[in-house]
Amino acid sequence: MLIAEDEVLVSMFLSDLVEDAGFEVVGVARTASEAVEMAQQHRPDIALMDANLKGGSTGVSAAETLVRGQDISIIFISGDSGLVHDPAVAALKPVAVVEKPCMPDELTAVLHRAARLRNAA
Repeated sequence: MLIAEDEVLVSMFLSDLVEDAGFEVVGVARTASEAVEMAQQHRPDIALMDANLKGGSTGVSAAETLVRGQDISIIFISGDSGLVHDPAVAALKPVAVVEKPCMPDELTAVLHRAARLRNAA
């Protein structure tokens, strides 16, 4: 799993949560361009994407690149409560849009749902 999160403490929390849920973290990206590069290098099945990343480009634009170039399931995590209504996000058909702050159990359930959906495809 690829994590794209620009806040260091949040990315550490997410990495721990993902690994505790039984998934392997292949990389943590701080910018959209890092996320795209890591995805091309590691070919993750799932990407946990913050919608607002540093470096000028958004997690949404990075996710558009990932979905176009690879078969990656996207989970958005964001403090922006309106993200779920964003047409650009809806077009990507993410597994979920999780609002920050989120409970660990909620995010763990979303991660397992993403894995089940991938295995069923």
